[in-house]
Amino acid sequence: MGMVKAIIFDWGRTLYDSENQMLFPGTEVILQILSKLYLLVIVSLASDGNIEKRLQIIRECGIEKYFTAVYFAQNDKDSLYTMALLRLALTPREVAIVDDRVVRGIRWGNANGATTIWLKQGKFMSEESDRKTGPPTYIVSRLEEICSLQL
Repeated sequence: MGMVKAIIFDWGRTLYDSENQMLFPGTEVILQILSKLYLLVIVSLASDGNIEKRLQIIRECGIEKYFTAVYFAQNDKDSLYTMALLRLALTPREVAIVDDRVVRGIRWGNANGATTIWLKQGKFMSEESDRKTGPPTYIVSRLEEICSLQL
């Protein structure tokens, strides 16, 4: 095991299939496995402003117990990462960021020295990293691949 002590997940299109309004298949089992090895956190945008609805979905799906903290904001996802790190008392080098978008979580993680895992699936899988975002540390096409990474 490396230095990573926590994994910060995006919510929509990473853990939760927004189009079909359900967790991606196998998500709970993966969270169960990872929660035994790492602190787990959700940091995500709720661009429609309906944060309570997302929290309710997390409770209804029965996965709330796997997370140390859950943060949503209507905009400014970057400040949520800072809040999460303060809450966890960890440095960026001690976290891995999992996101389906290189322009958000991957960009922040790379700029701040975190391990970055691009979940290349769905709507944003054709997004490419550039000099501004930097390349992700890892690229996976399925959530369960995270379990075999050497973090």
